[in-house]
Amino acid sequence: MKRYAFVMRIKPELREEYETAHDEIWPDMAAAIRESGIRNYSIYFRPDGTLFAYLESEDPQGAFAWLGKTDVNTRWQKAMDRFFVKKDPRTLGADVEVLEEVFHIT
Repeated sequence: MKRYAFVMRIKPELREEYETAHDEIWPDMAAAIRESGIRNYSIYFRPDGTLFAYLESEDPQGAFAWLGKTDVNTRWQKAMDRFFVKKDPRTLGADVEVLEEVFHIT
């Protein structure tokens, strides 16, 4: 399993709504994430609106590509779009910065 981490930003004042949306994630969205091969997906929040996300997958890029072709992901991204701080407001979804792993211990 490959480990994958990234950061993105939301509007800090929308934190509670963002959390509620994820507490109430659509069952078909959760199922699609699992079906894509993503496991152990977690998102963490900093007060400035930075989100740190971590997940595991045999093929993270393939999982994202597969999800990107699903109707439920398109609907989810549209529903979540208002939360994100991004450079180009015309793009759908978050500006994602992939992080390079520099240390791991088991």
